Amino acid sequence: MKPEKPTLELFKGVMLAHMILGLHVVLICLIGLIVIFFGGIARYWGWIFLVGLALTALGAYFIYRKLKAQGRDLIHGLRGVSVPSGGSLEVSFLGGLASVKFGRPAAASAPEIAAPSSPALLEDPETQRLRELTHLAQLYEKDLITREEFERAKRTLLSSAHRTGFGPGTLKQ
Repeated sequence: MKPEKPTLELFKGVMLAHMILGLHVVLICLIGLIVIFFGGIARYWGWIFLVGLALTALGAYFIYRKLKAQGRDLIHGLRGVSVPSGGSLEVSFLGGLASVKFGRPAAASAPEIAAPSSPALLEDPETQRLRELTHLAQLYEKDLITREEFERAKRTLLSSAHRTGFGPGTLKQ
């Protein structure tokens, strides 16, 4: 015989309700354990801090001893190493965790960069001309140049197809 459908649905509903109640009980127990745990930490926070500080100091001491021992060996090992002029030497500590790079300056002076024969234009000549016209107008507005100087510089700037310099104040007359 098959159980009737309403009885099966009722059984599922009752089981779901029991499961929900059980999960609530588990949740309340977990909250209680968390309160007890953090209450214990609150009572003993000073001891926890001191133990953490002691562990940190102990770790720093062991790292210091290891670096000091490796440093002695390193200094003795570096005495026979020759570094070429202008070269560098990289030394690794603690398996590559820390490294130091040593270099010796080159015996010869640094090569000089030759100046270009003509000045390099960093912007479009038209944009450069507009910027210089704006600069001239600002000088005129601030009464730093007279009307005649402004007109002469403007005429020179607009009539010249190619200029040798660039930037404000480089107008050739």
